[in-house]
Amino acid sequence: KIRIMAAAPTNAVCIFKERPVGVPTKDTFDFQPAPMPEPKEGEVVVKATFISVDPYMRGRMTAAKSYVAGFEIDKPLAGGVAGIVVDSKADSLQKGDAVVGFMGWAKYQAVPAKSLRKVDAKTIPMEKHLSSAQYSGLSSWLPIKYIGMPKKGEVAFVNAAAGAVGSCACQLLQIQGLTVVGCAGSPEKIKWLEGLGIKAFNYKDGKFKDLLKKHCPNGIDVAFDNVGGEQMEAILENMNNFGRVICCGMISQYNLKPEDMYGVKNMFHIIKKRLKLQGFIMTDFSAEQKGEAVKELVAWISQKKLITTETVVEGFEKIPEAFAGLFTGKNLGKMLVKV
Repeated sequence: KIRIMAAAPTNAVCIFKERPVGVPTKDTFDFQPAPMPEPKEGEVVVKATFISVDPYMRGRMTAAKSYVAGFEIDKPLAGGVAGIVVDSKADSLQKGDAVVGFMGWAKYQAVPAKSLRKVDAKTIPMEKHLSSAQYSGLSSWLPIKYIGMPKKGEVAFVNAAAGAVGSCACQLLQIQGLTVVGCAGSPEKIKWLEGLGIKAFNYKDGKFKDLLKKHCPNGIDVAFDNVGGEQMEAILENMNNFGRVICCGMISQYNLKPEDMYGVKNMFHIIKKRLKLQGFIMTDFSAEQKGEAVKELVAWISQKKLITTETVVEGFEKIPEAFAGLFTGKNLGKMLVKV
């Protein structure tokens, strides 16, 4: 009998090669072979199945100081990763367990077991644990709950509404009893949002300030801003008195030089309308708040009240393509790389 031996697994890591000017390209990244890791006491080896690429990572590619340390040249990049434990020297996790955590962009890596969260990939698909059940869900629900303080019957507006966080925000605001208006940049995305019951418009169909006023004739009580720039200016114009603006992201500005960034001209509305504008980062929220939020998100997903989709790019080496796609509207929902 001829015995065919399975090929031994090989490892690779994605390295930050150079700081990008404008939208990151393939030259921003480098892929290098790496030895197969072995766990130390208290560690596990994780085989990555999905890697999350997110707009905020663009800020970590600059040399400027920020709320989180920037990526270092010639060092591995890192972010949300879902995977399977293939070796363990930790009592809390066993071989075969599905986990998510903040890890390096590598096919295999050894990490402390305490830094990972074990998930049920049978009840909720693995990719959801990187989107609505975890990162995207928390990035929308926690600020809505503690900053937006929504009230039933109010009007909410969400831009980049077909993105990972935006699509969660729209539905979570709906669950709270608000009328939700969203905008996106393609007919496909508008159709998908409308299928979720969101009143949606294409921001490319005219002047944004006019479109926003048309679709929110009674003003806005809660705004969830992922875009910044000119859209933020229009949001302030249309906010109702005592409105709350959740400042989640500014994707329209991330790839611009400081001198080219849009200067919002109507900040006087903050005083005139007694508005609250607040940004946030995930470390602002306690472990207890996050734990409670995850339970709520999982329940809504199970009840099909929170329905999300993912754009999955296949192949570890396709990380540059997937990342660049975030800034050109290629993603519907969460952008993931299937390793």
